[in-house]
Formats: sequence, C-alpha cells, structure tokens
Amino acid sequence: MNMKKNRISGVIALFLCMALCTALLSGCGSSKANSEKGSKKADSLNIMIWEGTWSEEMFEDFTEETGIKVNISYIDNTDTLLSKMIEGNAEYDLIDLEGAYVESFIDGELLAELDKDKITNLSNIREDYLANGPIGDSEEKYTVPNMGCSYTSVIYNKETCPIEIKSFKDLAKPELKDKIAMVNSTISLYGEALAACGYQPDSTNEEEIKEANELLKSIKTNVKAFVGESAVSQLENGECPVAFCWDYTVLCADSKDNWEKFGVVPLEEGCERFQQYWAVPASSERQEEAAELINFILRPEENAKIYKEYGGVPNLNEDLLKDYLSKDFFESPLYEKYEELFPISWSVAVADEQISLMDTYYTELMGNE
Repeated sequence: MNMKKNRISGVIALFLCMALCTALLSGCGSSKANSEKGSKKADSLNIMIWEGTWSEEMFEDFTEETGIKVNISYIDNTDTLLSKMIEGNAEYDLIDLEGAYVESFIDGELLAELDKDKITNLSNIREDYLANGPIGDSEEKYTVPNMGCSYTSVIYNKETCPIEIKSFKDLAKPELKDKIAMVNSTISLYGEALAACGYQPDSTNEEEIKEANELLKSIKTNVKAFVGESAVSQLENGECPVAFCWDYTVLCADSKDNWEKFGVVPLEEGCERFQQYWAVPASSERQEEAAELINFILRPEENAKIYKEYGGVPNLNEDLLKDYLSKDFFESPLYEKYEELFPISWSVAVADEQISLMDTYYTELMGNE
C-alpha cells in the first residue's frame, strides 16, 4: 500500500475560508434539492481518495449491489483536496482526510456530522482506533478511521547501517555522512526535531522551533537525498542505508526479503503517528448514501480486498480479516513493530501559527549550505 502522506507546508486559513464560502454558497439551494429528492436514492457518489490506496474492485462491488456508481477523484496531498473542493467543479460526498487536518475542517464547518446508526459495521473496527479519534474530533462524530495507523520514523538497513540509532539526534552523527534519505514534510521534520529537543511537537514557541532548526541543520549535513513522497527507492537500491520517512509499510508489502533486511526505530522521543479518516463534506446532498458506502467498506470481505492489493495495516479486527487474507499476511514484522510504536507516538493538528513559523525556518534550512 502506498502510504505516503505528503503533508506539505502551507498556510491553510485562506483555503478553509474559501472552502467554507463555497460550501455556504452551494448549500443555498440544498434544502430545495433535498426536498425534491425526497426518499429517492442517489444514483452516484463523488469521492476523493489517495491514489494507490483503495481497491477499485471494492467500489465496483458496491455499485453492483446498490446500483450507486462511485465516481473517483484522486489526490496526492491535502492542499489538492482543498483546491478541488474550492473549485466546485463537482460536489464531493466522501473524502479521505488526513487526521492532522480534521480539526481545521471542523472549525471551518466543512464536515457533516455522521449518522453512526447507519454505519452498523463500526463495531468491526479495532477498539483502540475508535478510542483515539483525531485532534478536534476525539469522539469521532465527524470521522471514521479508514485504515490502521502509520508512523514517521527512522528506517534502517540492518546490514549496512554503520551505527545503532536510538534517537532522532543520532542522525547528526558523522558516521551517517551522505547516508540518509529524508522526507521534506515540514510538519514531520520539525515535529520530530522539537520532540528530540524535549519540546511538544506542536510547539509554537519560536525559540524552541529555532533550536529544532539547529538540530535539523546538523542532520542535513548527512542527508544525501530529500524526498517529497517516498524513500523506498533509496532504501531498496542501497543508495541510503537510513531514512527518516513513513515507508516501513511499503517496504514490508513490497517483498518478504525486506522483512529481515530493514528495521524501524522506536525513537526515544517517540514518533509521529498519522491516520486517515472517512469524512462527509457538509455540502453533500448524498450523506445517507455516503454513510452506506462507509458501512460497505467496513465489511471484512470487502475491506480485505484493499490489503490483498496494497498490503498495509488494517483498521478492522484481525479475527474478522484472517479468513480473507493469506496465511502469512499477519506474520509480517510490520504488525509487531507498529504495535510497539503506538504507545510512544504522537499526533499533531495542522495550525496556521505553527506552520507559518516552521515555513520561515524551513526556508532557511533548505537554503543553508
């Protein structure tokens, strides 16, 4: 499964303001439309999802069973999602939303509260995922976790990494000169650096961010490649024996050889946890049908099709999926490692103040030679 979550930096207040205005304008005629619709079922749903993540066969099964066609738009980052919503070329009924953005979307009145009575398969989801809702929606009134957690941490080649890595600060050691691949996600970089310096990963204290920036400068001298989406190629082709990235899921899904070849570090300061959620835009006039699709995806026999195609960490209870997946699916070290990372991980919510500060120092960091 392509688990890249390219949380690029950017100020989101303007995006959200524009999206809210668009939603309000498009909603002006919604009452009439809904009344005209009455009890008639929609014949299609427009959804936005991350490419390389979801099984098209699963959506085709939904269409075959319900008669509702699923029109898919693909996104590569959340700014793209916002832009598509603002453009208003299509009314979206279901979106695949990063947990870091949930609070901002709710504050911007962009999401509809879900009718959980219509999503009866919620009980299939792991209890720990349901008990840890995204920031801003801890009770998951607006969201449903759609896959298992992933993490941004240090991945290393067990055979060629020259040192033992325990902390993010270890990436600055001279033995790692020109041996590191690193994602250029502002939030991931500064969140981890802040945590390694003993601060909260969502700090807006400029002195603390400045100290984190100094740590990143020292690490940058060892970085051979900054990558926007994935460090898999650098790891697999041997170009870099170490990477700070979110690709352990992909490596484990790519080849069983990678199970023994690569390890992921439970960093002393913890690591970033991120999760995706289904959410229904407030402007959607097909909210009931969107809930029906969420419920369909949570069926074990349908949900398993995602992991047959892409691998990854399911959000459903293992006992419900094991009859639909290969015998060795849950033997991957991914599951043991990710269980180890969960209790030491942290999440952040995208916020203008922090991103504005981070962007200032990120510009300095990337221009510093």
